[in-house]
Amino acid sequence: MLPSISPSSIEPSHQWVIRISKTFETHLLVDTNLPICIFHVPETLINENHESYVPKRIGLGPIHHFHTELYSNQEQLKLTTSKTVLTPYKIAYHFTKTVIENLKQLVPEVRCCYDSYFDVDDDTLVWVFTLDGVFLIEMLSKLSEQDSLESFEDIVMVENQIPLFVLIEIRTALEEHISGHCNNTFLANLLVRICETHSPLKFSKRVSRLDLDINNRFHLLDCLYHLIVNHNVTAKNQFLQTNFLDDVDLEDVENAVQMASEICPGASAFLQPLMIVLKLPWDKIINLIKKMLGENPAVLEIDIPSASELSRIGKIEFCMTPGGIRDVEFDDETTTFYLPILCLKPDSEVVLRNLVVYEGLMFKKGTFTNLDFTQYVDLMCGIIDSAKDVRVLREKHIIERDLEDDEIVKIFNGISKSSMKTEEVSGLQKTVERVNKYYGNVPRVKVYYFMKKYFLAWWKAIAIVFTLLNLMLLVVRGACEVYECNNSLGFGFVRLIFSVGTERDGLVEFERI
Repeated sequence: MLPSISPSSIEPSHQWVIRISKTFETHLLVDTNLPICIFHVPETLINENHESYVPKRIGLGPIHHFHTELYSNQEQLKLTTSKTVLTPYKIAYHFTKTVIENLKQLVPEVRCCYDSYFDVDDDTLVWVFTLDGVFLIEMLSKLSEQDSLESFEDIVMVENQIPLFVLIEIRTALEEHISGHCNNTFLANLLVRICETHSPLKFSKRVSRLDLDINNRFHLLDCLYHLIVNHNVTAKNQFLQTNFLDDVDLEDVENAVQMASEICPGASAFLQPLMIVLKLPWDKIINLIKKMLGENPAVLEIDIPSASELSRIGKIEFCMTPGGIRDVEFDDETTTFYLPILCLKPDSEVVLRNLVVYEGLMFKKGTFTNLDFTQYVDLMCGIIDSAKDVRVLREKHIIERDLEDDEIVKIFNGISKSSMKTEEVSGLQKTVERVNKYYGNVPRVKVYYFMKKYFLAWWKAIAIVFTLLNLMLLVVRGACEVYECNNSLGFGFVRLIFSVGTERDGLVEFERI
């Protein structure tokens, strides 16, 4: 029977005392500055896109090593791979003493890297990390030589990370067994090649191991995140669009209702229910309906026009910058929007989503102080709404891709805007504000906003009123068909309306034929 690595959600009190005492001792006795850096992805995100967060082929570390779906297929593969890797070191008879005993000393530090305590003994945990660590080093070596997208998707996931100091210790133990000394050049160069090859953002210069101090990095995903965020060539009002009523200013509608009531006192009887309808939580109602119908809930985006609108209406020129996400800039004088080069491959959605989740979880823990990458992805989700937007950015060489335009649209339309906020307004947020300010002052756009503010609320209010009246009439008509209403009750008028409506519908259908 395989041991269960997943922490139990319900446990007797005496087991809780044993577990919590072990956890407390581990954190109290371990002298380390390593932060929690490997997390369980929130269930809401997994439900939103299961394929991006749960490995399909390779389970690494205590979270996924013993998952039934993966274990039966990968145990023999890991053993075979480990044998292939270890054979040149001639370490078969000394493996336990050379590798296992060294890693066992690191178990307390390894436990501190996870956001949950795993109720397994140290021996089990050591063998999990040894087997998975050796396997991961070999996988990285193969990935650096060929572009195996399927494997990379799994090993870059947040829950599938192996602490980097475990890999360093394995390499050190093996090299010292042969030559008596070891440096981390091989592993550093290997990680750099992997990150450079699979980064969704293009590096303007050749990345070297000098750009990546692996002794201060936590794992593979952290290496990739560090290189992307810190790559540059130079050393707050965001509004959500959640449902079809977001364009309606409730204050404008209330003013309209009040004016209508003053002009026609009887109108308030019809318009007051309208206000009740408008104040309903339509975003939750619509998402619930879509969920019942099997559709994905609406995705939140930042308030910025699409790339095609900025180009066609705002006459904003897009230009690539050789830098990174911290070099996103808008030049007011030349009306040029500078964006870094984005290289999109079949595995890019998994990489983008896990980088965003990792940054967000580290931000919540207080390890990261900004949300640079998340804000960049929010920006790209905002300006890419359709294939026209992708085409604009592709023609300006901002997007390089192995995907079709529609596939790229699907990626960015499926990622929801982050709800987390930083204390200070970032440079990228200020850039978005300047773009919106410039676009909002375009004469054509100003006219549209004026029409939207003063007339759209009226038209939507009228449409809702007629919808409600139509529903009421349908109810009355149904009641009349059952109870044979007479004219003295006033229902003959309703019948007349529906008879006229039916005749008109018939005429319309006749004309169409």
